[in-house]
Amino acid sequence: MVQTQTTQNKSDLTFKAYMAIRQMLFYNEIQPGQKIKYKDLATRIGVSMTPVIQALKWLEFHNIVRHESNKGYYINEVSVKEITEIYDTRLLLEVSLVPGIIGHLNDQGIRKLAATLDAYKAAVAEDNYHKRIMTDMKFHMTLAALSKCHIQVKMLQELFDILLLRYNQNLFYLSMTGTSLAEHEDIFNSIKKRDQVRLEASLKFHVDTVRNHITQGMSRLVPDKKESF
Repeated sequence: MVQTQTTQNKSDLTFKAYMAIRQMLFYNEIQPGQKIKYKDLATRIGVSMTPVIQALKWLEFHNIVRHESNKGYYINEVSVKEITEIYDTRLLLEVSLVPGIIGHLNDQGIRKLAATLDAYKAAVAEDNYHKRIMTDMKFHMTLAALSKCHIQVKMLQELFDILLLRYNQNLFYLSMTGTSLAEHEDIFNSIKKRDQVRLEASLKFHVDTVRNHITQGMSRLVPDKKESF
């Protein structure tokens, strides 16, 4: 019993460190390419270095950080090639979920999606940078979850994690085009009408538009010298 409790405490501390590092990444307190100083992070989070290192191993598995032998952990650099691959994969995943979304759609699902759209509209009206990021993701993840395709939804969440934790500083300044809200509304209206063909077209147009806008902007801003994959 004592051993089980000790294991649980270690797991809790690792999770605490993991969530704290995620928050720092989200708010750009740790920058791409930056070396991670274990001791400084541990002091800031209020844990020992062991939970910090375990948390970094989780983040390495998700391609957020990388480990260099005899050097330590670094935040992966941004890459135009990688962001293109992420959006290409997002496009394939989200469009592939459309038949399941339409097939499992009910009034409760429509209400859930409507609530996420309202939250996104409020964030746009408020011009709140971080709320726009989170409500945009919530809209797409709620839409995907309607398909009940759990593996694909989990894969999509992993892609959003990379976008939110590694790219949000460059990405979302570039991605919030003037047409984004209208595109979200078109997606929602396609759902309300249970129009599978229109929903596929609306999703494809939206993700294509965002991807092209981002990659063009990043190509001007980010020298793509080092790939993280």
